[in-house]
Amino acid sequence: MTFFRTFLFGIAVLSTVTLVAQVDYETIQVKSNYSAGWGTNRTKLVSLIPGYTSVSDGSDDFTRYGTYKHLRTDSTGFFYVKKINDRWWLIDPDGYAGINMAVTSFSSSAIQNDYDITKRNGFNGTGNFLASESQTKSGYNLQNYVNFSFTRRLNFFLTYKNERKNYYTTPSSVQGSLDHILVFDPQFETFCDSRAKINVTPFATERDLLGWYTDNEINFNQDQLRNLVKDLLPGDPSRDSALAFAASKGLTEADCINYTTKVTETIKQEFATLLAERYFRIVSEAIRRYDTNHLIIGSRFHGRPRGIQGVVDASHNYMDVTSVNFYDRFTPNEQIARDTWTKDKPTLIGEFYIKDINQQKTAQSGAGWYVNSQAHRGYFYQNTCIELLQNKDYIGWQYFRFKDDDDGSNKGIVSNALVEYVEMTQYMEQLNKQVYHLIDFYDGIDRRPQKSTTISTVTAIEDTHVVPGSANTQNFGTADELEVLHHTVEANRRESFLKFDLSAYASKLKFLKNAQLEISITQSNEEQRYIFASGISETNWEENSLTGAIRQTSDDWRQGYNRMDFKKGVISTGKQLFDVTNWIADQPLNTTVSFKIHDITSSNTILKIASSEHSDQSMHPKLILTFWDESTAVPAANNNSKVRVYPNPASDLLHFKAENLQSVDIYSLKGERLMTTTGESLNVSQLAGGLYIVKVEFAEGEVSYHKVTIQS
Repeated sequence: MTFFRTFLFGIAVLSTVTLVAQVDYETIQVKSNYSAGWGTNRTKLVSLIPGYTSVSDGSDDFTRYGTYKHLRTDSTGFFYVKKINDRWWLIDPDGYAGINMAVTSFSSSAIQNDYDITKRNGFNGTGNFLASESQTKSGYNLQNYVNFSFTRRLNFFLTYKNERKNYYTTPSSVQGSLDHILVFDPQFETFCDSRAKINVTPFATERDLLGWYTDNEINFNQDQLRNLVKDLLPGDPSRDSALAFAASKGLTEADCINYTTKVTETIKQEFATLLAERYFRIVSEAIRRYDTNHLIIGSRFHGRPRGIQGVVDASHNYMDVTSVNFYDRFTPNEQIARDTWTKDKPTLIGEFYIKDINQQKTAQSGAGWYVNSQAHRGYFYQNTCIELLQNKDYIGWQYFRFKDDDDGSNKGIVSNALVEYVEMTQYMEQLNKQVYHLIDFYDGIDRRPQKSTTISTVTAIEDTHVVPGSANTQNFGTADELEVLHHTVEANRRESFLKFDLSAYASKLKFLKNAQLEISITQSNEEQRYIFASGISETNWEENSLTGAIRQTSDDWRQGYNRMDFKKGVISTGKQLFDVTNWIADQPLNTTVSFKIHDITSSNTILKIASSEHSDQSMHPKLILTFWDESTAVPAANNNSKVRVYPNPASDLLHFKAENLQSVDIYSLKGERLMTTTGESLNVSQLAGGLYIVKVEFAEGEVSYHKVTIQS
């Protein structure tokens, strides 16, 4: 049936493209730099793709990592890349395939605001140049269940060039130079090992770390042979290596210094390639000695090095992902989206942007093109992403940047005053939120279950609120209204808890399309608030016994780390809906789920919500569940989807959730069985930190294996 549906889908696409003569682009005015004259360029738009029907919101496709809910494979607890159906995918720690859609350069002063804007526009990650590289971990990944991936940058060469003078006699003109790639130095390999040991080891088990950038925009260009021979001193190891290469091509020292006609373009590119191959081999080996979990995502090619295919191929050969920054061409199809460039290797854009010339009366800093409206910035974004999706080797893109430069250069999706450029971001949101519809369209595969759906409503079986604090033992389980309040004094706060029984839907949860938590606000002073619905792992509480004192005993209850959805702004009386799909979808074997409603905006006025004891039954808290037709299952590549092994990484209790679970064994990488159980958890706190294999055996004889990292 799946093949037949896919076949018909492909025929329908071909028929539509054949019959509909539709222009798939919009022509806009562009400038390659501020002083250049205006020209025109074509931009592809989602709304103009021939044969494609744009959807208003494809958010039902997304997992908590922003990956594709309907395409799952092996889970390792970390990000990796895999080719499926002739397309490269980024696989998230839970095993779902997807695309990285990130924004770079978040500030640290208003991190939650940054997160909210980017999440609302459909982005699922952060890129380079964060104010603090750990902010995704401490700033929002612990505060929001919808996780952003993030990257770290190691700067092997960019650091070594400044320290090289400590190892070799280096002319002052070369010290710190970006024009001399000194990777032939024997000390460079030693330096990279030391830098990796110090900087990689502490983060080798971070679950939400996408991977490591090795450097930024190294000049693997045609000037290197001349520069190393001309500018370094006799006896210098990098100079000697360059001369040895030259001699193998029949060139003299003078040929190199003067770049005579004997030094052909082919020879120049071959030497640049030799530098790149040595660099990528050394840095990849250094990282892998201290981290076997995360992706190595390259040095972010730019300019001329992008045009030397041998240099690009060196990255393809040694990096897990080739990263590229893209400014001097207007469209990826002019170079980096060509199959001859990506060569069936996973690739990622690390930077791209466009500027509105009207934002300043003078030239704006930085590279990149100009357009004359914010809407056309949005056009540029859609055109770039569409061409990358058509290529099938791109696992994502990272837009540069969140906020305009401090000097006002219009690179950001918000201004320096943190005002969103909505004329631009509406186009970002439109593409991002239907990215998997677009991929299915270009792949000629409908990966979703059948489109018919059913809706079921579940009313809360328990609900109450608490006054936090170890001394607060009062219970409000019989109250007809729940209370929510954030206050600077914890003992003055109110938090509401709700529990739902899903046992009647246990067999249908794997077909869940969407889940919304509905509450009815009965009292509000119409002030600005920031209300969250968070998932609560513990479900053994009862409304007639839960108190603030009990709430204090659980980090899960107290912290509210699993934030699912929020309402920001004036909260009026009436119904409010929170998307809690991911919380339920990630726990398909749980028959009971709990949530907390809480505020993070300090106030003196209590917000009230109708409880399940309220006289008006239509106002009782409820879950509205939308299911796909049960006749079509969500595809999974193997039986890893039958069991949930969590948390990963683990430091104390490791849990196993599965139907018909027979036994669980934990093995070392040497194959030694270290622990076994027939239960649903193991205390792994006595195991040394590192990577282990978990073998799960089911009653029917099936076996699945999982990589788990233990943190000592």
